[in-house]
Amino acid sequence: MDHAQLTPNQSAALFVLLAESRELSNPELKEFGPTLDKPARDHLNELGLVDSRIGARRAWFHTLTDRGWAWCAAELTSAPPTRSTTPMKAMYAVLAGLARYLDDEDLRLHEVFGRPRRPNREEAGTRIEAAPASDPASLEPRDRIAAAYRARVSSAGGFVLVTDLRADLPDVSVEVFDATMVGFQREPGVSLIPQENQALLTPADRAAAVTVGTQPCHLFAIEEI
Repeated sequence: MDHAQLTPNQSAALFVLLAESRELSNPELKEFGPTLDKPARDHLNELGLVDSRIGARRAWFHTLTDRGWAWCAAELTSAPPTRSTTPMKAMYAVLAGLARYLDDEDLRLHEVFGRPRRPNREEAGTRIEAAPASDPASLEPRDRIAAAYRARVSSAGGFVLVTDLRADLPDVSVEVFDATMVGFQREPGVSLIPQENQALLTPADRAAAVTVGTQPCHLFAIEEI
């Protein structure tokens, strides 16, 4: 497929999804500036650059596809879209600088943006202070997984690696963890999915995957926490 020419708003939406490297709802996307109305969403879906789904409260959620990552990588060295505003043109100057850095360091785009972010110390400290005083080990495995998930996201619906959840619960056996996750993902608003861009996975990520049916799943999210 030829490199798609997008509007400034569509380009901005793809770069936000790239920078966040996670599924974003329409309200979350709008906080960063760009919006995806139905025509824009349908266009990006048809081009295979973005996957979209309806989630909690009938909100649309969007994820950058492998083709979307490739589009962003190619766009780093492209001219700004026609009718670009001054901020958009400035952003493309920054992208060109990023392209030079990636080339100098022999890095790929996913090595910069691809890994899920861990909460900063201030966020982690806030959650620890707000946590219940009861011994976490006394909770059911499902509740412990939910608590570990909450400790790793700043807002509901963000994806975390199964690798990290296993690391947070070292005393939960592989069998109990896997069985709990498979049951948990059947609940409304819970997602356990494969990492679409397999190049982002480390050997540890692959080994930690939870198999649902025959599909290894690497990412977990709860839409309401």
